[in-house]
Amino acid sequence: MKTIQAVARYFPESCGGIHIHLSEIMPVLQAMGVESKVAASGDEPKEDFYTYKGVEVYRYPVFPTPKPEPNHGASFHGGFEHFARWLKEQKADIYHQHQWTPKCGLPHLRLAKELGMGTAVSVRLPQPICQRQTLMLNGEEACDGKIDPVRCGYCCGVSQNLPASVVKSLSYLPVGVSQAAAGVMRRLEKAPGSIEKTANALLKPIAIPGFAAARLQGLQEMAKYADRIVVMSEWVGEALTINGIPREKLFLLRHGIAESFADAYKQTVLQPKKPGEPLKVGFLGRWDRTKGIHIIVEAVKSLPSDVPIELIIHGVASNDEYRKQVLSRIGDDPRIRVAKQLKREELGAALSGFDVLTVPSQWLETGPVVVLEGHAYRVPVVGSKLGGIAEKVKHGVDGLLVPASDVKAWADAFAQLALNPDLLYKLRQGIQPVRTISMEAVDSLTLYQSILAERSELAAYNVGASLQLQPL
Repeated sequence: MKTIQAVARYFPESCGGIHIHLSEIMPVLQAMGVESKVAASGDEPKEDFYTYKGVEVYRYPVFPTPKPEPNHGASFHGGFEHFARWLKEQKADIYHQHQWTPKCGLPHLRLAKELGMGTAVSVRLPQPICQRQTLMLNGEEACDGKIDPVRCGYCCGVSQNLPASVVKSLSYLPVGVSQAAAGVMRRLEKAPGSIEKTANALLKPIAIPGFAAARLQGLQEMAKYADRIVVMSEWVGEALTINGIPREKLFLLRHGIAESFADAYKQTVLQPKKPGEPLKVGFLGRWDRTKGIHIIVEAVKSLPSDVPIELIIHGVASNDEYRKQVLSRIGDDPRIRVAKQLKREELGAALSGFDVLTVPSQWLETGPVVVLEGHAYRVPVVGSKLGGIAEKVKHGVDGLLVPASDVKAWADAFAQLALNPDLLYKLRQGIQPVRTISMEAVDSLTLYQSILAERSELAAYNVGASLQLQPL
């Protein structure tokens, strides 16, 4: 079986979790007889071909940089003809797209479908559904994901003084008009406050409702051209179905982690923590507000000095301004240590040194894989009661779930674990063996086989129907 794995960028560039995970699962699929090639966009005005860790990579040019909305790339980007020519030459069985952006979006998926390939799209972020890109309604609570230009408009800053009927009518504006309004807002981001505020008040009603409507249309187009839409968490499937995506299109494919991580479960010896020893709370993730580092910093700083705790932050460079704000808030607090950014091969050693892994995300995660990695080292997770975290952590069994932005609730959870070693030991005992990437690969193969089988049945049906129509 030959597959194309499509992403918006790829190694050796700086990449995120989507690309790391893809690079880990492809060799496992290869051992199962699934050949993979990577198609990824590049910012240079020419094609590039190379091999990365034994996998052929094709970088197709995207120039000039496409406008960010609609996020699924409703129209062809510059240089698309290069991608089209290459994809036609591949004659692949399966085209699997892992992102939904102007550089890797609807035109790419549609072409694969037109070429007769089996098609799958993985929804790995809230972005294809949510204009705010977090699935947090008004930035405060989990949203059901229903795309409504009026509700989405108000959520993203359109004045509620504007009647719903007007907001609804503005959602029918041509996308080009919405793009122009958004472009003006971006250019005025650094203008004096009064000018930016006035511009936003005038232009958001023109931009936001139209973009929300385009998101819904994008999902409908995704369902039209994808044989399967792959979701990693149940909440993503519910958010898609509430927007009219047929359930039979969905395929739940939960994450797995590399065996090198999973094997740590068998090798980890459980030992009770001695009373009085500081609770070592670890954080692994990006310096970004959506990851919630500020929440756990505030939680630790609010604890009495007699609560034995140490917070160790291994942040990944992302938003430097946010990082500076958090560091300023930490100050010289001896209970909080900002450690180095870790390499992939250093994660295991870091995890084995934690008593607790904290995942304080302020948005709906589709994973995150770090929960599995923590559990592989028998480390309980204290995580936000949101999205994929809430699906992976069993409260009171292998971790604790906390209201995402409630600093007091986070502080109480940390204090409870720091002062009650028996609870910590109980949670460690409750952790079960984790799902491996080999298990995920088996399910991926099932996904691909089901797509091909369905297409074969459809082809056979069409042939039969055609024969019945032939004159005797």
